[in-house]
Amino acid sequence: MKRLAQLKRFSLFLAIFIIFVVITSSGQSDSPATAVPVSSGAAASSRAVSFGHDGLLFTDEDKSTQLRVHGYIQGDGRFFSSDLKDQSPDKLLFRRIRPLFEGTLFKVLDFRFMPDFGQNNPQIQDLHVEWKLASFAKPRIGKFKTPLGLEALRSDSESTFAERSLASDLVPLREVGAQVGGALLGDSINYAAGYFNGTPDGSNGNFEWRTSNEGVARIFLRPFLRGRIKPLRGFGVGLAGSSAHEHGALPKFKTVGQNTFFKYSSRVLADGQHNRLTPQAYYYCGPFGMLGEYTVSSQEVRNQSFARRLRNQGWQATASLMLTSERNSYLGVRPRRAFEPYKGIRHFGGWELAGRYSRLRVDGAAFPLFADPKSSAAGAAEWGIGVNWYLNRFTRIMNSYGHTSFRMAEPRLTPLHSENVVMSRLQFSF
Repeated sequence: MKRLAQLKRFSLFLAIFIIFVVITSSGQSDSPATAVPVSSGAAASSRAVSFGHDGLLFTDEDKSTQLRVHGYIQGDGRFFSSDLKDQSPDKLLFRRIRPLFEGTLFKVLDFRFMPDFGQNNPQIQDLHVEWKLASFAKPRIGKFKTPLGLEALRSDSESTFAERSLASDLVPLREVGAQVGGALLGDSINYAAGYFNGTPDGSNGNFEWRTSNEGVARIFLRPFLRGRIKPLRGFGVGLAGSSAHEHGALPKFKTVGQNTFFKYSSRVLADGQHNRLTPQAYYYCGPFGMLGEYTVSSQEVRNQSFARRLRNQGWQATASLMLTSERNSYLGVRPRRAFEPYKGIRHFGGWELAGRYSRLRVDGAAFPLFADPKSSAAGAAEWGIGVNWYLNRFTRIMNSYGHTSFRMAEPRLTPLHSENVVMSRLQFSF
């Protein structure tokens, strides 16, 4: 019965998806937005509603106050030939259902509100305001992505693979806090520094204040952005780090198929200093793109009277190539031509080939005092290949195959079974 319900939900999503593709293909994304006045006469010239490829836009006469309504939906299928227990727990789900409400008040105050209704777990992902009086220093307060991991900071709607790499298990996703960030020298230098609520590695923070006293800072340089050598303009390199004093829950580490391969024992808690450091870089040139990062997370933990600092490490490298020659970018890809087969063989959207390798290593001192060496792995290595099809700028189909193998704390222990999973995603944005 559960599988039947999953198939019904997936069939509904597929029907909506097909209708959406037909509509968006017939009215291509490059067409300008059409203004629709909400009233007549003088009022029509002062306020208007427009709808185009950037969503539904409400604005006043001088555009000092605006509201943009858009969002995206992701329907995922995970098909396992084997998981950690040598089973095949296939799953169909709405990974993300995220309407976005963002805009500007009085030209100087930006806001963003993004709830998420995916996975039958409604929650608020983003809720923040930002003062944009000066481009080199923008204060922000609320809940938003922590300025740490390069892969985690990328928009979830523009990711190369359906799920993040193992290295992202060691950085937080979103937290409640305040930061100051900005751009210098024509966007060649980007920085952010802030104070956050704090959350365990790989977790999404909530609105409960945890008194973790976490400070975070990040700087990212694009030294050739304004240079004359065009192939170097897409190079960027940065460094981010955080320092906190945490007490309480510790993280679980998951595979790309979202199966837990490491967890601390039930009596083990975070108890003291928690530091992270992540050097990172990317390079984009024409249709080619590559990004990579290395992350170290050092945490003081306690099991009753026993305490120790554990140092976990992870890294990843992701590369992609647009086979249809579109410009690749960290901010995403826009297909040159939409999927309109009646116009000829060249109008089949954009095609992307991708590959990734990532590893995560748990500190060997975690076993056996802080984690069970029989049920938790001491390390994991993942590789994946994927093909992404951009039907138009609104619609994308993603397919990838991922293989993850595990290393135990002791050679004599029976290792967790390798995970082999095909991940498919239907995404459309509006």
